[in-house]
Amino acid sequence: MRLRRARPSKDEKNTSHERWLVSYADFVTLLLAFFVTMYAITRLDSEKLGVAQESINRALNAPAFLGGFPIQAGLDKNAAGLSGDLVGATLVHTSPTSQMEEVTQTVKGELKDKIDQGEVNLLHSGKGLILRLPEFLFFDSGQATVRPEARPLLDKLARILKLIPNQILIEGHTDNRPIHTPQFPSNWELSTARAAALVRYFVEEHHLDPARFGAAGYGEFHPVADNSDDKGRQANRRVELIIRPMEKSIKPKISAGR
Repeated sequence: MRLRRARPSKDEKNTSHERWLVSYADFVTLLLAFFVTMYAITRLDSEKLGVAQESINRALNAPAFLGGFPIQAGLDKNAAGLSGDLVGATLVHTSPTSQMEEVTQTVKGELKDKIDQGEVNLLHSGKGLILRLPEFLFFDSGQATVRPEARPLLDKLARILKLIPNQILIEGHTDNRPIHTPQFPSNWELSTARAAALVRYFVEEHHLDPARFGAAGYGEFHPVADNSDDKGRQANRRVELIIRPMEKSIKPKISAGR
């Protein structure tokens, strides 16, 4: 008796033995998405990351703010020597323009008496906020040693500079009368020495960061008045303290690995 082999059912014919490929494909897709995400994370803009780190560090090290710049921790109006209405302000500006406006108002408030008397002039230029300071406030004629009478004004300026992170450039200028001394063979040396003397005062007497400062001497070659009379020459004998605007972005400092 011959036995007939049973035919496979219709359902058995359509049954696939490669269903695992579907799950495998899903798994590979997930892996691809995972590695694409990881790659994107590692490609973050390093400059923006540095700006974020700098902002966090400033926030942690500056619990209070004056306008757009940090006040040192623990300062009060007596210790800082500033006007009472300036202490405790919490308005924070992030744009360089707003920050310079706050700096200008602060300087005007603290030096109001000198400005009203015409001894200090404030000007805005492409270089920043310029404090034009006459020679007689700080130096004797032909000398670059800071006069003792100038210390109170310099101390007030130092207290203002402590509150802001801006770069500071100090320029020395003279009139066109020549000078020939063993210490200063020309007006170049005299103007440069005067600028450097003020930088040294801020750094050595008030421990301001020397990396923020620069000194330059221009001799008689950048006059602001006519050198033909005494009044014009007196105006040209000056020191200019320039508060530079903050940069729009702060690049992180990269130190070599130890």
